Amino acid sequence: MNAAGPWLPGITRLAGTEVKIRPGKGIHLILDRRISNVGIVIKAIDGRQVFMMPHDNTFIIGTTDDDYYGNLDNLWATNDEIEYLLQAAEQYFPRIREYRIIRVMVGIRPTLYAWGKNEDKLYREHKIFDHEIEDGIKGFLTIAGGKLASYRLMSEEATDIICKKLGCKTPCKTHTEPLPGGKFIPDVEKLSQQYKLDPYVVSRIAYRHGARTEDVLKLTEENISNSNIICECEPVIEAEIRYAIRNEWAKTITDIRRRTRLGTGSCQGRRCAMRAAYILGEELELDVDEIKNLIRDFIKERWKGKAPILKDKQLAEEEINLASHMLTDSLNVIIEK
Repeated sequence: MNAAGPWLPGITRLAGTEVKIRPGKGIHLILDRRISNVGIVIKAIDGRQVFMMPHDNTFIIGTTDDDYYGNLDNLWATNDEIEYLLQAAEQYFPRIREYRIIRVMVGIRPTLYAWGKNEDKLYREHKIFDHEIEDGIKGFLTIAGGKLASYRLMSEEATDIICKKLGCKTPCKTHTEPLPGGKFIPDVEKLSQQYKLDPYVVSRIAYRHGARTEDVLKLTEENISNSNIICECEPVIEAEIRYAIRNEWAKTITDIRRRTRLGTGSCQGRRCAMRAAYILGEELELDVDEIKNLIRDFIKERWKGKAPILKDKQLAEEEINLASHMLTDSLNVIIEK
């Protein structure tokens, strides 16, 4: 099953066939706070719809839509794309530029191929290519197009085709089974009292882990230090990080970020990357050099999303932040302690 998104044409070429897509680049601006608790649909200068949405503890403005012909492994937001979104937003929030943009997200849509249409008018439907039928290549399927809002439908259709080919006749249950952690809503107030943690801390863990919240909190009974807040922006406690490493295959700080939102707040990992790396090192029995490499890789990845929007004082702040993480002697001192 070739579900490689914008990389799928390269996979099909390896099999000696071709599926054409029309890659579309989109960016989002992430602000360091909520400026509204409701989503807003606005219009950009060309009449396109742009969304302004609260997301966790941040606020997102997006998205753009442009044909993309560049390197899929080295995406950057341009100043024109950023200004396009800010220009649209300030028609409704005149002081939008006074808020701090902490990051730019960039992605590529694996849109189904079409000629002669504007990017914004392309279909967002998905299609599954059975290469046995279309190209005489057995045991090879490709899924293209679609969007995040329809990911479960796409998964269901793809799985149904695979099951049919394998002779699996078990009825589909994806429409009745909850996602992991979705069986019930935990009692935040009760759990905060039971584990002696701030209700807000528990509520954020519950938001991320749902019915598995108590499994995370039980680790605070194993060691009192597991109650420590590692990332103040979200917040994320030590127990949640250890849980992600032990139960959710987290091997890097970026893995931890994806599972807990560590480092996604206003500091973008400045205060928590080293703390998380130390916990990873302890859990995975890493040496000092391996821990330092984890920190460097994470900071470089975060820098890539910050660099396009940095200027003036914010640029100076981030340069100091980057230097503080990249100084080998400083890392040695912190890790060895």
